[in-house]
Amino acid sequence: MKELIMTIHILAATLWVGGMLFMVLVLSPYVRKLPDYVKHFQEVGKRYSIWGTVISLLTLFLTGLYNMKVMGAPFPKVFSMSTTYAHTLSYKLYLFFTTVGVAVVHDYLLGLRAHKSEKLRKLSVIAGIINLILGISIVYLAVKLRFGG
Repeated sequence: MKELIMTIHILAATLWVGGMLFMVLVLSPYVRKLPDYVKHFQEVGKRYSIWGTVISLLTLFLTGLYNMKVMGAPFPKVFSMSTTYAHTLSYKLYLFFTTVGVAVVHDYLLGLRAHKSEKLRKLSVIAGIINLILGISIVYLAVKLRFGG
């Protein structure tokens, strides 16, 4: 069972971070060549938001709670444990919750209004970049945990 849950966890992380990388590296350069590119990018962003933000982040949270329990670091106790592993895990959790906040701002406050002004579009881009950096940082911490913390 734990292998299945970890596989789901990794697939959700792949969808989340991989989707952001795809949007930055592949989609954005292409869409910018189209007329009314903000509208096109926004449409893709709405579709991605459902899978890449809502479903994958919820899945990551739930499978992460399970994984923490299996690894002997249950959620409430992880912040009071004094091991290197627990410290790294707590940093990962702080970044995760920050990511959720940034994602909500990006997807539901800025992203939906980005077509209304250049300022909102730029703020949306900045929030997206911050979220990508947070996501990559979380992946790094996950790798660090895999090797002991």
